[in-house]
Amino acid sequence: MNLIAIETATEQCALGLLHNGQISTTAEIAPQQHANIILDRLEGLLTDAGLKKSQLDGIVFGLGPGAFTGVRIAFAVTQGLALALAIPVLGVSTLENIAWQIFQKNPNQEQHILIANDARMDEVYWAEFKAHKGRLIRLNADRVSKPKAVNLKDFDTAAGSAFHDLLREQIKDNETRPIDANILPDARALLEIAQSRFQSDQQNIADIQPLYVRDKVVFS
Repeated sequence: MNLIAIETATEQCALGLLHNGQISTTAEIAPQQHANIILDRLEGLLTDAGLKKSQLDGIVFGLGPGAFTGVRIAFAVTQGLALALAIPVLGVSTLENIAWQIFQKNPNQEQHILIANDARMDEVYWAEFKAHKGRLIRLNADRVSKPKAVNLKDFDTAAGSAFHDLLREQIKDNETRPIDANILPDARALLEIAQSRFQSDQQNIADIQPLYVRDKVVFS
């Protein structure tokens, strides 16, 4: 199965390719430049693997939530390729992407995972997951709220950009639970998720909409 991965909901433009069971990726921090580099980087991944677009079997991409423009870029590129090539797609939440990275560090460890990203406008995108018996299980839907509404009591491990500032004052100085504020959604996580879910959860791009979570638009 040949799949490409596209994730542009944050300042990182992350792209990947699954070919012959091997994953190759490229990622760069490029605020407001995703649209200028994404097609060239995708073409580079295919060229390095000796593949043509016509040989692709599907696309896995970041649905959001995240920066409006970034979410739209991933969706638009996925839509254009999927329609042109008549291939299915799989959309994955940006928050689930980060939770998967945390889970993969120790997949056999039972833990409650909180992911919280800065949503701007003094709000937080967040969701909770559970690692149980070697599986990552979603506990609630992606949501947006004021920082004080985020559940900071139950997690064993947390990650996301909201811990840089928005949630920092609510974290006690003697907090010992691991928190990674620097982790970003990436293409490898998308492709690892797709390896187990693409066949069962694939969709037609016409049946999918970006995951904005809220109606107000933030273009950063």
